Amino acid sequence: MSLDQYGLYIIAVLIAVLTPGPAVMLAITNTVRHNTITAMIGALGCVTATGLMGALSAMGLGAMIMASAILFDIVRFAGAAYLIWLGLKMWRATGKGAVTVSANPAMAHPGYMRIYLRGFVVSASNPKAIAFFTALFPMFLAPNAPLLTQFAVLDGTFMVLSFSGIMGYSLLAARSKSFLLGSARKWFDRIAGGVFVSFGVALAVSRR
Repeated sequence: MSLDQYGLYIIAVLIAVLTPGPAVMLAITNTVRHNTITAMIGALGCVTATGLMGALSAMGLGAMIMASAILFDIVRFAGAAYLIWLGLKMWRATGKGAVTVSANPAMAHPGYMRIYLRGFVVSASNPKAIAFFTALFPMFLAPNAPLLTQFAVLDGTFMVLSFSGIMGYSLLAARSKSFLLGSARKWFDRIAGGVFVSFGVALAVSRR
């Protein structure tokens, strides 16, 4: 893989990771409801799942999942159900404990392990990511170079850029936290919940 190819890969990845999706929405929600550290833990869960899916694609398992309609649909519907459940949970929490959370975010904190796992599941439940890796990686591989090293570089680069993009959105959300925890709290919860539900519905009705 030449430097020119690697530069094109970085551009392609930046376009993908800067497009808001469930991982970005989760980071914004974690930042507003808790803090940037919580968002970082959730982002680590997201990129761990992303890196794992990249590794699966590199080993050929991604192509197998894409070829199996039943397996693909199981992952897709499970992911859709989780996103819809997460959205409904946020919607039902509208306005509850706004003053308490604003005054002491740690009181309502679910724990870092749960935050990490939530981020992992949000990313792992989207089989479209496997399709993305399966289609993207072969375009930037040099057949005369060690494939394992190239896969490691491509996957690692995606993880770093994905984490950076998610945290970029988190820092932007942190600047508006006082407003979103005030009079706009109930609207933030509703919008965030609605966005997750819409992501889940979109995933459920999508096709390979």
